[in-house]
Amino acid sequence: MIKKAAVMILVAGVAQASVESKKNLSQIKINIDQAKQTIVEAEVKKRGVLGTLYDINKNLNKINSDIQTLESELKTAKRKIENQTVFVGQLQQVKSQQKNQLALRLRALYKMGFHGYAQVLLASHSSMELSRNVKFLKIVTEKDAKLLASYSKSIIEVETQQAKLKNHLRNYLIFEKTLESDRSKYSEQKNSQLFLLSQIEQDKQTHVEALKEWREAGLKLEEKLKRLGEKDSMFDEVARASFFEKQGQLKPPVFREVMEKYGIVTNSKFDTKIFHKGLFFAAHLGDKVSALYNGRVVHAGWVNGFGETIIIDHGDHYYSLYAHNSELLKKVGEEVGPGDPIARAGDTGSLRGPGLYFEIRHFSESLDPMPWLDLKSFARL
Repeated sequence: MIKKAAVMILVAGVAQASVESKKNLSQIKINIDQAKQTIVEAEVKKRGVLGTLYDINKNLNKINSDIQTLESELKTAKRKIENQTVFVGQLQQVKSQQKNQLALRLRALYKMGFHGYAQVLLASHSSMELSRNVKFLKIVTEKDAKLLASYSKSIIEVETQQAKLKNHLRNYLIFEKTLESDRSKYSEQKNSQLFLLSQIEQDKQTHVEALKEWREAGLKLEEKLKRLGEKDSMFDEVARASFFEKQGQLKPPVFREVMEKYGIVTNSKFDTKIFHKGLFFAAHLGDKVSALYNGRVVHAGWVNGFGETIIIDHGDHYYSLYAHNSELLKKVGEEVGPGDPIARAGDTGSLRGPGLYFEIRHFSESLDPMPWLDLKSFARL
């Protein structure tokens, strides 16, 4: 009787432990879903911030251009100041020489006075000599007048050049002040950019670490439930790593060279620029196209401009797209795993010939696939 009671107590204890574990596991699932949702929202926020950072980068580029222009103007202003300084110095020297010459003439004229001129004229003994003396006095007078005029001109020129020099100095100081202001703006915006990127990455890593911890706790509870006799897994789907956790670890859909990368692409034939939202692999006709990661096929069929196309939903609003295929091996609704064959490469809907066009999207926004792929083993890619 005692043994039976003990068994009943033990069974009741196991049942209670199983109920508690299931309850805890359900809460962990909720926590994991919330963590994943937070990470997804963080990614959306990140794209919004990156849009702002793009505008900041445009401003930084404009400031850098302005700084280069100002530095060029500063060099020009410095050269002008140096040249003007030399020129004003030369004028000051000429002005000083003229001043000394004029002072000597004035002293000589002062000593001679009016009687000196009269004596020269009255000392003439003939009309020819008088004419010569008058001509001589005229030459002396004109020379004195030219000396005075030259000195006056030198004074004006020195004052003009000094004004220009002051103007150059003022412009130099204005340029210098503007340059320092732009440099300050550049540093401030750069620091702001680095801070924003740091905050985004820090927040993302915090959520990812929390997600890993909840998943580990869930797996431990799952093991405990199995030991208590529970056979059905309640945690497989949640335990699987999310798509965003596999960044940099995903194998490429085909092992061929990347002919066109993500970003602005120039079409040499039509001399136009377009934004390329994915990668174009130089796949051969019939090459196996593999699924990037676990997911479900949400589209398998023709898309104008893309040809025969497969789109896979990887969860958390992440999608991968595979276009220009010659044959589709999966249908809508089918589940796929990493590396599963989903299509054969071709050239349907392609203007570039055979190849595979590949995209990764989050919601409707395209992402650069390169950081997501593990290309270390494929030197040609």
